[in-house]
Amino acid sequence: MKNTTRSFRLVCAKDQIQDVEALLQAEGFRFEPQPCFDLARTLTAEPMPLGRSIAAKFGYIYIQDKSSMLPPLALAPASGDRVLDVCASPGSKTGILSSLVGPSGLVLANEPSPDRLATLRVNMRHLGCYNVATCKYEGQSLPLQDDSWPHILLDAPCSGWGTVDKNPKAAQMWAGEKTAPLETLQRELLTKAAGLLAPGGRLLYSTCTTNVRENEDQVRFAMDHLGLVPEPLMEFPGFRFAPSLPGCLLVDGEGSLAQGFFLAALRKPGQQEKSPRAPKAELPGELVSREEFSARTGLDTGWLPEHCFLRVGGRIYLILEQAAKLPAELRWQGFAVGKSARDSILADATLRMFVPPKPDEKSLVLEQVNTIRELLSGQSLSWSGPGKRLAFYFCGLPLGFLTIKGNRCLWSDR
Repeated sequence: MKNTTRSFRLVCAKDQIQDVEALLQAEGFRFEPQPCFDLARTLTAEPMPLGRSIAAKFGYIYIQDKSSMLPPLALAPASGDRVLDVCASPGSKTGILSSLVGPSGLVLANEPSPDRLATLRVNMRHLGCYNVATCKYEGQSLPLQDDSWPHILLDAPCSGWGTVDKNPKAAQMWAGEKTAPLETLQRELLTKAAGLLAPGGRLLYSTCTTNVRENEDQVRFAMDHLGLVPEPLMEFPGFRFAPSLPGCLLVDGEGSLAQGFFLAALRKPGQQEKSPRAPKAELPGELVSREEFSARTGLDTGWLPEHCFLRVGGRIYLILEQAAKLPAELRWQGFAVGKSARDSILADATLRMFVPPKPDEKSLVLEQVNTIRELLSGQSLSWSGPGKRLAFYFCGLPLGFLTIKGNRCLWSDR
């Protein structure tokens, strides 16, 4: 059995890296940077489970095998791009895509399983990926226009042979011909993705298996039957790769101290032409302007991209301008930000995206992790300022909002 190292990634802007690392180090965590990705780290000391750290509590880290980070990095969308993530849950790769395309971009994350879709939405909300819209379709039946997506990630359902260090039964469960249904599904998903891909667009196909029939054979299928052309992939530093087809990468799990993974970049020949955008949907619910949201919550969202809010069934969703342009036939969900009852709007205190990027004289800046731990355990602090909510920070790092009650402030995530 191969030895893997425990890796994770920071979920923050580049100018926040130092504060996130300081927050982790203050709790005794030690780590080393990974050369494959500027936000990837490998743990070297873990005084308690990393998932219980303050950084994890506030969505500033995501525990993820370093091989799993490669597909979105290999797809490499630019800031402002639109990306379709066909099989997105639990959102490990979706979150990286979200950071790559940035506030002006959009990731449409699809997941057919209701339970897995719920997990995806919880993770995207926890990480603050407000530029991700989610939908629930069988990947083969996505109601999207052909030739319309310049970037597609297809991290296909697979046998998981590359994860045997964590799931020793994977190889036995999918031995021999048992992978045939998966292979059929992978070809169906590839066929659909090839149709949706814009001319000149890029499709990244990946699996966490080492099975040739699910990997190289599927790339040959895409070349021979779908007209896609493989694109060379540069090898990532810090990894060793096994022999594969030209242009494909097969992670040597044991040599890389990581999961086995397969990646192939495929391009549709031609050049993308500007085509009339499909008519956008009439959003189901009551639109709430930024001004009304701010008036009812006391929150200024002026530093976010152009947006509005949508009230649906007692919930409030953030709708970015680029998401509002999704086609009418698609049913999707925006980023949940709180609850609504009658004329009131209660925004979630855990959404650090609403915390001003920099603290001011009305903010609470904490420099001791013990104080943050005390707040999280239910203790309160004295506070004499006005208002009902108090933005609080670790050094310069936004964490969330405390509730002010009288001359005390306390944490509540309910």
